[in-house]
Amino acid sequence: MKQPKRIKKILKRVLWLTTGLTIGLLALLIMLWQSFPFPLDRLENWPVNPCVTDHGDIPYFSIVGSDQQWRQPIGLDEMGDWLVQASIAIEDKRFYRHNGVDALAIMRAVTQNLAHRKIVSGASTLTMQVCRMMDDRPRTISAKAIEAFRALQLEKLKTKNEILEIYLNIAPYGGNLRGVASAAMAWFGKHPRDLSLAESAFLAGLPQAPSRYYPGRNLKRAIQRQQEVLYQMRRQGLITDRQWQQALLEPIELNPATRQSQAIHAAWMALGRQPQGGQTTIDLEIQKQTQRLTDRHLETLPPGSELAVVIIDIENSSIVALIGSGDPGDPVDGQVNGALARRSPGSTLKPFIYATAMAAGRLNRESIVFDIPIQRAGWSPDNFDHTFAGPVSVSDALRRSLNIPAILVAESIGLARCCGTIESVGIPLPANPLNRGGLALAVGGIEVSLLDLTNAYATLGRYGYRSPPRLFVADPTESTKVLDRQVCMAINHILSSPLRLPDSLAPHPQDDTSWFMWKTGTSSGRLDAWAIGHNCRYAIGIWVGRFRGTGRVDYVGSQSAEPLLIQLFQLPWLRNHTPQPEPPCLMVTQPLPDPIELARDQLRILQPADNERYIALNGKAIIRPAANQTESLTWFLNGRALTSSQINLLELTPGHYELLCIGKSNLSSQVRFMVQSEASIQ
Repeated sequence: MKQPKRIKKILKRVLWLTTGLTIGLLALLIMLWQSFPFPLDRLENWPVNPCVTDHGDIPYFSIVGSDQQWRQPIGLDEMGDWLVQASIAIEDKRFYRHNGVDALAIMRAVTQNLAHRKIVSGASTLTMQVCRMMDDRPRTISAKAIEAFRALQLEKLKTKNEILEIYLNIAPYGGNLRGVASAAMAWFGKHPRDLSLAESAFLAGLPQAPSRYYPGRNLKRAIQRQQEVLYQMRRQGLITDRQWQQALLEPIELNPATRQSQAIHAAWMALGRQPQGGQTTIDLEIQKQTQRLTDRHLETLPPGSELAVVIIDIENSSIVALIGSGDPGDPVDGQVNGALARRSPGSTLKPFIYATAMAAGRLNRESIVFDIPIQRAGWSPDNFDHTFAGPVSVSDALRRSLNIPAILVAESIGLARCCGTIESVGIPLPANPLNRGGLALAVGGIEVSLLDLTNAYATLGRYGYRSPPRLFVADPTESTKVLDRQVCMAINHILSSPLRLPDSLAPHPQDDTSWFMWKTGTSSGRLDAWAIGHNCRYAIGIWVGRFRGTGRVDYVGSQSAEPLLIQLFQLPWLRNHTPQPEPPCLMVTQPLPDPIELARDQLRILQPADNERYIALNGKAIIRPAANQTESLTWFLNGRALTSSQINLLELTPGHYELLCIGKSNLSSQVRFMVQSEASIQ
């Protein structure tokens, strides 16, 4: 009788001890739980490698994150069923049945490790692995205990699918690859959802020992691991025997995606606006075809030439292709984005000068303008061929890109008004453009960027609606009416291909060519060659030159830039076969003055000439001022009024002089000249 009582007493003590230990452990767990809350911020703020994708969300440019890892999180629904199932099958088959710690796996691991007298099996669940990667602890018993504790906490804060998504976005897949998105792109050049069963099993096997199974060095081991993953999937009923056999027979061909290969300057523009990257409006197919034609065109240009290309979808103002330089890999010129560099646009601003006058009712396509010699403050502009055409129509003057008519139109309607139009269509001008450019603004005397200029022509293609160029799909689409539709139709018609078919298209019947309008430009000194246009579907801009700013005789818009523009407009992706309607004739309510008649009425100093140089013989230069009018004139020299005797004969010592003549109706004329000493020219 004593023995059963003794056993009963011992069992009672064990029960009390067990209960006490359990209560103590629970109390300790509660205390630890409250004292050491789960650090969700560390789990949710992994460094992400910035990635730029095209309009179809296909990655085309990325750089490593701040921790020098490739990590690009995606949603669980974007990972594909095979990759998710394969990862669970090989890493944690009871993932959906445990609470973060798998007791059965722990007992199995202990048994196997004791039997082999070494560690041959672990018991880490996917949740525990997430906690380990969060803190990056060494694999020790104490670390395992901490991971288990954190796993229990995490299971209370996140759903199973959320934990699985985190794991698949941070797991190591060899080298500095983290997450399935980076791994799938690095090893197969695919998005995870596009992986086959065999490829998914291949990736799922890597995280257990990323160095041991690194495909770049140990492809054979990685494939053996893949076969083990497939076996586990078949054993767990996730795939059929037929699927298993087909996956085993499928060859593993590594085909890593080429990073940073296309639209590099567009990508850097995107990262400059959004450092984390994002989905851009770039169309990789159009970009690829543009790059192909650009590379071919570069071979026709002088050595050392650079070019930039911008293509904008007119309907939504999206940048669909952008090339910033001919060779992005060049350590010097390749770093320059020619699409953003501000250069002299030559004659490409002339359409907006004429549009300003048309909008004001001052002229239309048939109006007569004058291509005659003029002089303004010592500047005697002429045309590209150094000839003058005399009276010509607006259409002829714009198509032939005559300089003098554009200057006279700008002078008549006012430079301020012209600058207002230029800025309204989307070309930001530098501070104080009137003083910086003056009348030379009409022929390219002020700097603009290719992107802004191309977008201004897109405004013409939208019949007067300006929209800021969009680079991200998420950018808002907005538009503002800035030009009259009929004015835009008139400019488009004047510069359209049916009225002046390019030489490169001359052998083809006109019916076989698509409609487009375009304008070329050549800056002073032939530093920059331009060709810009649109076909009401796309606006395209080309710049050719040298980034260091040295000119060449070859850099003429019609020779260096126009051929590439015409080729781009003939691409199937960019063509527009829709015929454009004939524009209505604009009403002219206040014709521009005849500059020849106006010149007769203007007061001009004939002697001395502006910027003239005189030599002081014996210390003085003799000058007799004269004007084209003689009545009621008042003369001033360096701000001082001249007497009648001085007007007839000026005796001037060496120096700089400013002569002003004021006539009736407050008409005035002014010249500057210089008197030099004899010694200064010896």
